[in-house]
This record gives sequence, structure tokens and C-alpha cells, in this order.
Amino acid sequence: MEKKEERTKKEAEGLKNSISDLMSSFESENKEKLENLAIMLKRGKSPKYGISEIQIIKSGQARGLKEFDFTQKHYVEENFILDERKLEKGDILINSSGVGTAGRVTLFNLDGTFVVDSHITILRPDRTKILPDFILHSLANIGFKNIEAMAMGQSGQIELTITTIQNIKIPVPPIEEQKEIVSKIEKLEEKINQLEKEINLIPAQKEEVLKRYL
Repeated sequence: MEKKEERTKKEAEGLKNSISDLMSSFESENKEKLENLAIMLKRGKSPKYGISEIQIIKSGQARGLKEFDFTQKHYVEENFILDERKLEKGDILINSSGVGTAGRVTLFNLDGTFVVDSHITILRPDRTKILPDFILHSLANIGFKNIEAMAMGQSGQIELTITTIQNIKIPVPPIEEQKEIVSKIEKLEEKINQLEKEINLIPAQKEEVLKRYL
């Protein structure tokens, strides 16, 4: 089982590297600033918490890529007024403050009514120019730690300003090429997810063996 676990982890890592290689193949493309690829680029706002049906995503809950941690759920007060910052599927959430948190980029694709707090910047892509998944993987290819290094401040109080985010440049191939790459990445992600499920099952399987023979 341990050998299987090691092989599966290596296979998953290899597939992740394949995604990085696909995105790196566009490094020679003309690059555009994010401000030219967005129809909205705004920070969330800090609301009062309550018991409404509007769920708020805090920066620590946006875990990067397509992962959220809703072990604890938070909701805004009932008189909270929604504006253009109500999240839409395809929005890119960029964690914008705090050492170890700033720089993470997560694609929002959830059902329900959601907003984000003021520690997250919402980038709403102009889909006539760029696909949400392509922005996500372009920023992931830069590296979340490298994006964090663009933040200003010190002693844990670092911040990625709107201006800094606006000036990040990523490659922008034609939409048809983007679609092809995103399709390939989705297939790789599907395999990675399956492998990670197998990896997560192994500790329980090992425990069963130990119970049986010890």
C-alpha cells in the first residue's frame, strides 16, 4: 500500500507538472495587464455577520485553484445590500492580504449567493478576451508565492493593492487556443482528482490491515 501511495503521488505530481508545461508554452505570447482583461476588479467589503442566506467567503477559505474550505460557514446580516460584487461563476478571487494567504488565486464556480470580505479582490474576466480557467492557470503558473512577493508591507501586514494586481501581465492567445488548452487541463485535473481520492483512502486501508493482523 505504501508503494502504491508513493506511485500514485508521483503520478499526480507528474500530471500537475504537465499542466504547468502547457501554460509555460504560452510564455512567448504577447502579454496583457489584468486591468485590460477585466470588466470588474474590486475588493470585497467587510460586512457585519448575521443569519441571512448570503454566504461570505473569508480569505482563509479560498484555498487556491478551485478549492474552498467551508468547515465553518459565515453569513452576512439580513439588511446587507448586494451590489456588483455579488459573485458570479467564473469570477477570479485573489487573496490580497496577510503573509501566507496573499497571492492565492481561486476560481469561483459555486451555486448560491456569495460575497467576499475586504481581504479578497474580485477579478471578473472579460470573456470576449480571456476564459476564467485560462486566467486561473496563468496566475497559478506565475506561482502564488511569487504573487505574494509583489505585496507591499511587512510584519505580516502585507497587502496586494489593486494597482499591483492591475499590472500583473499574463499571456493572451486567441480564444480558440485558450479553449483547447482549458479542455486539456480539465482532463488532466479529472485524473488528478481521481488519484488524490485514491491517496486519501490509503490511510484508512492501512488501518484496516493493522487491525486485522495486530
